[in-house]
Amino acid sequence: MKFQNREPTAHEVFEVLARDHADHLLVFLRAVVGDRSMVDDVFQETMMVAWRRLGDFDRTRSFGAWLRGIGSRVAMDFAGRRRMVIADPTMLQEIEEHSVAFDGDHAQAFQSRMGTLDDCINRLPPDYAQVIQMVYRADLPLRKIAANLVLNEETVKKRIQRARALLGECLQRKGVLA
Repeated sequence: MKFQNREPTAHEVFEVLARDHADHLLVFLRAVVGDRSMVDDVFQETMMVAWRRLGDFDRTRSFGAWLRGIGSRVAMDFAGRRRMVIADPTMLQEIEEHSVAFDGDHAQAFQSRMGTLDDCINRLPPDYAQVIQMVYRADLPLRKIAANLVLNEETVKKRIQRARALLGECLQRKGVLA
């Protein structure tokens, strides 16, 4: 998602985080909701509630745990309205403990990959590192990069292509890419 040299809005960040946690939330809800035909409805309602309550999210806490908490409450509400069975509270607690461990592993793996990527960027020749920073971190358009570097756009495109190839090789050597 590109933000054209601006801070993303809270709702744009929500979209990214929701996509990142959607699969795990579905797994969680499948374990919680006894009626498999209701999982999609509970998932959709959970996302809608989370979207509406985004202002209540405490950024110092785990987004995944917050989303699962909403999902648990939505599932209980659905269970009451539709007379369906959900996991008992002890099982819910156990599922949440496993989910918290997954969140920690997921965050740690992401941080590790980002550190590896930063290391690979730092190993690039300076001209290549500069263009990668301008494209991906500063989110500058090609014509602006060309103007800033006093190069034509084709030269910038070629430099980006070569920098990506070098990054790919570095990430493969470090085992991040297969």
